[in-house]
Amino acid sequence: MLEVGGGEGELAERIVNELGAELVGIDQSERMVEIQRSKGLDARVGDAQELPFADGEFDAALAAWMLYHVPDPHRAVAELARVLRPGGRLVAVGNSIEHLAELWDLMGRDREYRREVFGRETAEDWLLRSFARVERHDVEGWVTMDEAAVRRYVASWSDLGSEHDVPPLEEPLRVRRACSVFVAETAG
Repeated sequence: MLEVGGGEGELAERIVNELGAELVGIDQSERMVEIQRSKGLDARVGDAQELPFADGEFDAALAAWMLYHVPDPHRAVAELARVLRPGGRLVAVGNSIEHLAELWDLMGRDREYRREVFGRETAEDWLLRSFARVERHDVEGWVTMDEAAVRRYVASWSDLGSEHDVPPLEEPLRVRRACSVFVAETAG
C-alpha cells in the first residue's frame, strides 16, 4: 500500500499495526518523513505529482485530506492511478465546500474558491479521468468549538485569517463537518 501526504503517519501506523499491511509513505516534508520513520514506518520524501515508483507497483493507495494541497491535483491523481496495479484501489478523502461553513462565515471569508479544489464537489469527475470506477461516501457531522479552539484552528490555517481576527464568542460555535471518501478503482 502507498500513502501519499500522510503527515505524521498516524493513519499509516494504524494500517500497519492493525491490518498488517506493507505500507510505504511518501510526503514532501522532510520533517513529516522523519516523524513517520521514528514510528518504524517506511517513509520517503517525494512529490505526489511525480511518484518515484514503477507502474502497477501497489495494490492500494491512500490520499487522505491532501490532494487539495497539491499544485496540480490532476497530475497527482494520474500518478496514483499509474502506480496501482490493474484493479487497484485508491481511497481519497476531500472536504465539501460546506465543511466548516460556520467558521468561514464567522471569519467573513469567501469559500467559493474551494469549488475549484479537490473535494466533494469536484473529485468524482477528476478521478474518473484516470480511474475506471469511482464510489463516493459522504460523511457528515458536527463539532462544537469554544473561542479558544476557534482561535487555535484559525491560527493553523491562513486561509481563514488571523487568530487575532476572531470575534468574541458569547457561546461555543457549532460547526458542520462535511467530507467525502472516494474509492476509485483502476481498470482491471
